[in-house]
Amino acid sequence: MKKEIYTFKEELSKLIDQDNNKVWLNKKASKRIDYIFKVGQEQFTSSEVIGENDEFLLLGQNIDKKLKDKLAILFNDYFNSDKN
Repeated sequence: MKKEIYTFKEELSKLIDQDNNKVWLNKKASKRIDYIFKVGQEQFTSSEVIGENDEFLLLGQNIDKKLKDKLAILFNDYFNSDKN
């Protein structure tokens, strides 16, 4: 899974405007949320859920609809497919 997470981060880096967007991946651990990584800079906007499954949660700030759709597809490709 570490390889998939690293590759996922690399793919996110290609989509995100590092100065104007921020996304971060978290791992769910019971009732706790553990931070894994972030891409981009802190934004002064509310965070929103971009993708979620039983194990992972992808959050973002300052993400428009078009980018959110791309990120959700990417999240599903990595974390909601049968290959995992």
